[in-house]
Amino acid sequence: MNDLIRSNLLRRAWNIAGGVSIRVKVLGIVLSVIIALGVIVIYQIRDVLTTRLIDSLETQGIALAGSMADLVSNDVGLRRSNALVTVLQEQQSHYSSNSHNTRVEFIYIANDAGEVLASSRTLSGHRPIIDAPEPIKMHDDAAIYFDGTILEIARPIRNTGWNLHLGLSSASISQTAIDVTLRLLVIMLIMIAVGFAAAIFLTWILTRPILDLVAATDAVAQGDFSRRVPRWADDEIGELATAFNAMTEALETAAHERAERDRLREQYISGVIVAQENERKRIARELHDSTGQSLTALLVGLQDLKQAQANGNSGARIDRLREVVSHALDEVRGIAWRLRPSVLDDLGLPSALERLADQYQRQQNMTVDLVMRGLPPRLPQTLETAIYRIVQEGLTNIARYAQAQTASVVIGQRDDSIRIIIEDDGVGFDPKQIAQSSKSLGLQGIRERAGLFGGTLEIDSTPGGGTSLFIAIPFQPEAQEEIQTP
Repeated sequence: MNDLIRSNLLRRAWNIAGGVSIRVKVLGIVLSVIIALGVIVIYQIRDVLTTRLIDSLETQGIALAGSMADLVSNDVGLRRSNALVTVLQEQQSHYSSNSHNTRVEFIYIANDAGEVLASSRTLSGHRPIIDAPEPIKMHDDAAIYFDGTILEIARPIRNTGWNLHLGLSSASISQTAIDVTLRLLVIMLIMIAVGFAAAIFLTWILTRPILDLVAATDAVAQGDFSRRVPRWADDEIGELATAFNAMTEALETAAHERAERDRLREQYISGVIVAQENERKRIARELHDSTGQSLTALLVGLQDLKQAQANGNSGARIDRLREVVSHALDEVRGIAWRLRPSVLDDLGLPSALERLADQYQRQQNMTVDLVMRGLPPRLPQTLETAIYRIVQEGLTNIARYAQAQTASVVIGQRDDSIRIIIEDDGVGFDPKQIAQSSKSLGLQGIRERAGLFGGTLEIDSTPGGGTSLFIAIPFQPEAQEEIQTP
């Protein structure tokens, strides 16, 4: 349960820290480091300074106590209390003047039993030596006591059995430590101000390019691929800006290519619709002009046959009707072949392509060479239809625009793909300028049909140098899936 609470608290703290901007994070880190280092430095300097000053005060107090003990040794031996009080007061006044860096709080002479022989001032507030705690240290023959405010040194007076007690105030040490601490605090505040200004400048340098990247990213997300971000410096953020600009350039290029493909696709679809309507018109016209007329002639002939049968002269009329019916049947079969050759379904792709090549040779008065290598006996129906339409569209383009005398079609399977090459010796064209002409609809149709199977189309043509189309369609017999072509 405690682990769960701790985990939730850590997660909440992390979420709060993560929600703060980078500028606030950097400022917080810089200020935290400066304050932490400043506090540590102030504490260490104050501690070292106080220790050194107390050690110096101890050394000074031991020397003063020894000197005073020698000075009053004769009077102590003679028990001259009044003289001792005068001497002690003079010593206290002398060493507490501004010319000395000390402040003597008291001087008194007492024995180990706590009996006071003489004192520089009334000791009603001073604890007897017999009640004092153990000294904090011993230095030669001097005992040192310290209660935080007064440093007391007890030193024996030679050959008397009495001790001279000297009390030195540590107020100057405390004041010195306070003064030094205040100066260090002022320095730390100056460092905080300088660090804060440096942190603001640093965060501005860091966050400005990042904010530019964020703004450019938002623009790219809304479809504006023209945005670029300046490279501020040759650091990681500069590398990020360069990578971002390269990405937007690639996206802009891809968007243009996609728009061009969409435009070509729309143009192709529009052309297909127009072609379909033209094909319907042509079929309707053929049905009306030829097949319809044949059927009308058949209907009239049947009426004449009925009358001729009544007159007993029906043989010649029956022969003419048979010719009409045969002609109408040929026309219907021709229309059906143009819509979809039945041989493609019955005998497969090779036979259908051979008949197609023969038909173009007869109708267009040009030589069509057809070569097929390594194809399996049958391909998936949709793939056969696509290849047939690709070849048909290629030959149609040659017949309409190339003014060619010879065309060749090579189809074969190699490296897990079916390769189709359609070439002619016609007038050729510039592939970069053909996009706006009607010829591009046929090429776009070939590209679309190949693309349904993951295939590609490459065009090699120059004005006056003929044209070559290279189509590659991936094909693996064991993994080929049927794809429904439109």
